[in-house]
Amino acid sequence: MLKYCQYIVMGLDKDSKAAQFLRNLTKSQQIQRPDCLLVLSAHWEESVCTVNSGSHHTLLYDYGGFPPETYKIKWPVRGAPDIARRVKKYLEDAGISCSEESKRGLDHGVFVPLKLVYPEADIPVVQVSLLKSMRMEDHLKIAEALSPLRQNNVLIIGSGFATHSIGQSSIPAQWAKDFKVWLNDVLTNKSYSPAERKARLLDFKSLPDFTKAHPTMDHFLPLAMTCAAAEYGPGKLIYSEFVRSLLNEHYMF
Repeated sequence: MLKYCQYIVMGLDKDSKAAQFLRNLTKSQQIQRPDCLLVLSAHWEESVCTVNSGSHHTLLYDYGGFPPETYKIKWPVRGAPDIARRVKKYLEDAGISCSEESKRGLDHGVFVPLKLVYPEADIPVVQVSLLKSMRMEDHLKIAEALSPLRQNNVLIIGSGFATHSIGQSSIPAQWAKDFKVWLNDVLTNKSYSPAERKARLLDFKSLPDFTKAHPTMDHFLPLAMTCAAAEYGPGKLIYSEFVRSLLNEHYMF
């Protein structure tokens, strides 16, 4: 059951609601075609912020226990070394150490959703790592430094789950529903100033059941970072689905 749930919400099941939503995303939300996709995935951590600067990407099938066809997925997308260099400069100008690497492939947090959104693989991709420290403050600072890329038609994408704990019951646990309410308020409430929204993100530890929703920070940080990259403006919730207590939500800023 657990693997089946993950198979659906990861978009590996081509007939799932999540997969259908992603296939129609650019049309349903009238998303302008970007020149580059910059992805912050839950599945790449380094001691120093690292940008994938390769001109071509392989795929990392960094999951286990799924059907054989999921290990044969192809998505021959190219990289964008020029954007990667710009990422490195923006980060270093902000006082953030940054390394480049060109050999690592794209993990499933990148290619599983984006293969559905952009199946032609004709828009270059740059991936930026999370930090092993998992400190919220550090990641928000990284995202703030990357914000100017949005003015150059670079689409900044955070990839992870809104909650990352499947739960014990077939229905969402109360802690998962409470977290959903909190998250939606923080990210979409138009009455908050940018400073207030940032403060609320930084105050995540005040939630009594935060660690039930996110036993580790890796899936929460990419979402917070996309908000920071959008200068803490209000987002729009465009998709929401519970599979047990695992919450799959999409916000657009």
